[in-house]
Amino acid sequence: MQVVGQISRVVQVVMGLILLLAGVTKIWDPVLFYWEAMPLAQLLGVKPEAWPQVGKLAQFLGPFECALGLALILNWRSRLAFPIAVVLLAFFTALTARAWQMGVTANCGCFGALVERTPGEAAIEDAAMLVALIFAWWGTWSVVRPAWPQSKWIVIGGAVLALVVCGVRFMPHEARLDGSDLQVGLELSGIEIQESDIDLGQGDYLVELFSPKCGRCKKEVPKLNEWTDKPGLPPIVGLYNIEQGKGGVIEEFKESLQPRYTIASISFIDFRRLTWKSGYPRLALVRDGEVKAVWEHYEMPTRKKLENLINW
Repeated sequence: MQVVGQISRVVQVVMGLILLLAGVTKIWDPVLFYWEAMPLAQLLGVKPEAWPQVGKLAQFLGPFECALGLALILNWRSRLAFPIAVVLLAFFTALTARAWQMGVTANCGCFGALVERTPGEAAIEDAAMLVALIFAWWGTWSVVRPAWPQSKWIVIGGAVLALVVCGVRFMPHEARLDGSDLQVGLELSGIEIQESDIDLGQGDYLVELFSPKCGRCKKEVPKLNEWTDKPGLPPIVGLYNIEQGKGGVIEEFKESLQPRYTIASISFIDFRRLTWKSGYPRLALVRDGEVKAVWEHYEMPTRKKLENLINW
């Protein structure tokens, strides 16, 4: 049993480190986690109008994970920390398994943009971590290991520090989160473009956000083809939600409309945060990753206006 206790203690520390890392990634990029919480709110049956509130409440998860991770690492109040961690991981496992069962492909997992995971991969990882955590709980139950005297203050101090960092990094962006992440002056960060090697952080681009099912979007294709054929404008990149392109929808869009500009997909989360509270298509002028201008579907610019803006 002594060997089992030692192995369990090692697993306990490893799980604490994982929770600590998960919390740190959330508080370091709280805006990204705000948008990642949206699909989870949808899975929980929360009404769309309440999703922003869920995203804001979710900001407390990062500091909580930091405190819980430190408690496991330092073996502080382990008989309380273990059941809390088990319930938390069981909840995440059930949630990601539900997303997997529904066929959702949005990025999931503990580590935000640090590690990209599908719901299926995240569900398997969460289940494995849950088993490991239960084993560590069982293996250390009968072993008395007094916590380091300063453990309490390290856990509390870590939680307070995590709250402060999260607040400092989130609060400046809170007001603009009522809109989308496609606003003039913002940097387009954390967007993973699939089916293309285009880097929006280098050079000028006209970025169109569209749905292959949208009638308005389809009507824009001939104009965008014309702009593509004539020199004087930046390359055009059409980005669609990968979920909306399934079942041959994007193939049909390409075959019937023959777009001559780049068509690529982005994740459900990225598309949601770039079109939040807006319709589509949306058009944006992006220069070295910074949004210089945005047009909604009801105010699309003329070619001359674009040329004047680009040459200004």
